[in-house]
Amino acid sequence: MDEIKERFERLIRQLKRQFNKNKKTKNKSKNKNRKHPQPGLKKKRPRPTEQVEPKSEKPRVRPRPKEEIVGISKPINKKRKKRKLTKEEVERLRKKKRQDSIIEIIKFMLPVVVFAIFVFFFILNTSPHMVDGDSMKPTLLNGDRVIVRRTKEPRRYEIITFKPPVKSEFQYVKRVIGMPGDLVWTEGSDLFINHQAESLPKVSELSAASELPDGTIKVNLSEDSLDQMSKLKKIPKGHYFVLGDNRNNSSDSRTFGLVDGLAIEGVVSFRFAPFNNIGWIK
Repeated sequence: MDEIKERFERLIRQLKRQFNKNKKTKNKSKNKNRKHPQPGLKKKRPRPTEQVEPKSEKPRVRPRPKEEIVGISKPINKKRKKRKLTKEEVERLRKKKRQDSIIEIIKFMLPVVVFAIFVFFFILNTSPHMVDGDSMKPTLLNGDRVIVRRTKEPRRYEIITFKPPVKSEFQYVKRVIGMPGDLVWTEGSDLFINHQAESLPKVSELSAASELPDGTIKVNLSEDSLDQMSKLKKIPKGHYFVLGDNRNNSSDSRTFGLVDGLAIEGVVSFRFAPFNNIGWIK
């Protein structure tokens, strides 16, 4: 019995092996018939079909006919009629316009006028000078720089610049002592000037200085100046008698006589240098 079982089991095993071999040969023949893909290329997977939703189109609005538009639009306001102005209101408006125009003209002209005044008084009507010498010491010193203001008729005791009646390349700076119309008389080489007296004093009174009229100035003249002044009773119109403040070192009317008003440049009014002596000149 044991031998029969063993034979039977062997037969079963042999059948199984034979069955497995047949299966393998069939599988190999199937794989040969299939096409293998090329190396380096990947199979493209089929994409799922996208479902595109249809776009919802907006409904087109048809333009309304003109009749409907006119019916919907707001009523146009008609222009109100202007109220007629009274005479008083018209006059007020005119006055206001005149005032506005005058103000505009003033605003436009004011800077022009100010600039013109500045140019006239400080540029065209003035000129700078430098003092040379000590004839006006201590009022003006050598090297002082001054501004001369041009005027037609200088006043008494003002300092003026002028072209002297003698040969000189420079202008002189002196103080006005005698004005047109002042009484003048001579005694020897002395000149007497008085702007207060109405008539000449008596000859007997000239010997004593204490008996001279009030305000009389006495100066000593050179021969040329004495020859000119001895012929006069009054200083003629448009002429001036000038002296330097430093009488001991000054060439003035005592030497060359009267100064013609046409030769006068102007009045010294301001000193701008040196800086420690800046100020108005008196």
